[in-house]
Amino acid sequence: MVSTPLIARSALAGAVQPGRYGVHSEGPPGVILVARVNLAIAHIASRKGKANVVMDRLAAVLGTMPEDEPRHVAGEGIALMGCGPGQWLALAESERQLVSRLTVAVAGAASMVDLTSAKAVIGIAGPRARDVLAKGCGLDLHPTEFPSGSAAATQVDHIACQLWQIDATPTYELMVGRSVAKSFWSWLTASAAEYGYEVR
Repeated sequence: MVSTPLIARSALAGAVQPGRYGVHSEGPPGVILVARVNLAIAHIASRKGKANVVMDRLAAVLGTMPEDEPRHVAGEGIALMGCGPGQWLALAESERQLVSRLTVAVAGAASMVDLTSAKAVIGIAGPRARDVLAKGCGLDLHPTEFPSGSAAATQVDHIACQLWQIDATPTYELMVGRSVAKSFWSWLTASAAEYGYEVR
């Protein structure tokens, strides 16, 4: 019997083509889009009465204290985003790094579920990034209301997503379900076209 090996594919495979699109003008594009492939993603939920224990253990791994609220923090190659009381989303460039470091850290105090194959993460940056997101997102993303480090569960173009701001460029990242990733990418590129965008 011949066995066919399974090959992991990005949720955006075939949809993302690097290049410059939309309105062309001299100078940099208004928006930069990045498909964050090969990210490892996990959901961590502390057990009853263990939230502070889990936060201390995660802080030891990251080198910085995570917050028990919708905030994004990063350190030592792993980023954490509060997504509910005693709950965090963890992201890392390497699945081995994420699993090996966090599984041991939260053992006995929290449960960890691998979401790597269930989600897609897209980065959007540039001077017109807020304008693009405003077309489909009801959040007030003005820097006085949603500064760097802010995070939220919201909807963008009626698609449920987690959204967080990395820096003041501004740079945002959005995480959506794998099954709607290509639909979301289609909306995002259409919304960015009038400002000119580059896919990296």
